[in-house]
Amino acid sequence: MIFKAMNVSALVQLFRQELIQIYPQREVEQIIALVFEEVLNYSRVDIVLNSDEVPDDGRLIAMQAALDRLKNSEPVQYVLGKTVFYGLPFRVNKDVLIPRQETEELIHWILKDQFPERPTVIDLGTGSGCIPIVLKDLWPAAKVFGADISIDALNVANQNAAQNGVEVEFFHFDIIERESLAFMKFDLMVSNPPYVRRSERNLMEQNVLGFEPEMALFVDDSDPLIFYRKIVDLAEGHLNKGGKLYFEINEAYGAELKQLMKDRGFGNVELKKDFNGKDRMMRGVWN
Repeated sequence: MIFKAMNVSALVQLFRQELIQIYPQREVEQIIALVFEEVLNYSRVDIVLNSDEVPDDGRLIAMQAALDRLKNSEPVQYVLGKTVFYGLPFRVNKDVLIPRQETEELIHWILKDQFPERPTVIDLGTGSGCIPIVLKDLWPAAKVFGADISIDALNVANQNAAQNGVEVEFFHFDIIERESLAFMKFDLMVSNPPYVRRSERNLMEQNVLGFEPEMALFVDDSDPLIFYRKIVDLAEGHLNKGGKLYFEINEAYGAELKQLMKDRGFGNVELKKDFNGKDRMMRGVWN
């Protein structure tokens, strides 16, 4: 369908008609609000007040392009190239996962904990850089690092740090292959590593499977805790005494990971549920 001389009201109805076949109604309304704000600079109120207005051809073309991508199940965050996480703006593209509410909960848990006045922090598998950037924004005195195997992801993370006006040192690092972080020591190590088993693919939505980077999502069923074991190994050599290790986890392996951390010498190991009541976060203190 070619968007031609369509007013705002007609555009809204068309988006609803096309997207309700793919998304729940509430999500459709959220997508419409985001797209109209980005392309037309209209709030929800503006959409109502300007319902009879016909956008210019350039904006209509942009709206058509957005709808075409959305109808292909592409996440709206990738369509717009941005999202909001913990109140901060972040650029996102196919090279990084879209930051999620569960990870906001992980950050909220970290912020409630006790750390030195000038903590040293590292996020392993940083992706878009959302975790270290938020922590640096809230802890200006902290020395914060982010590491990832993907150069493309690190480019996005650096852009996000610059956009948010914070200094985070990002560097290339292979969690599986590397055995050391040189002479670095940390008060906080955190990671949201790949934890979705490949056998769980059929449980996932197409807008995740078709667009988000697989290497940031999936792990082989034969060794689902491989990233966690490797990070625990790193933590043993790089956490300061009393330092803390936080994970976002697969709910299926909470008990097993908790035992792993205890066996490796971590104390006060705690498994925490997310807002959906799923075991989704883990914390341990290095003795």
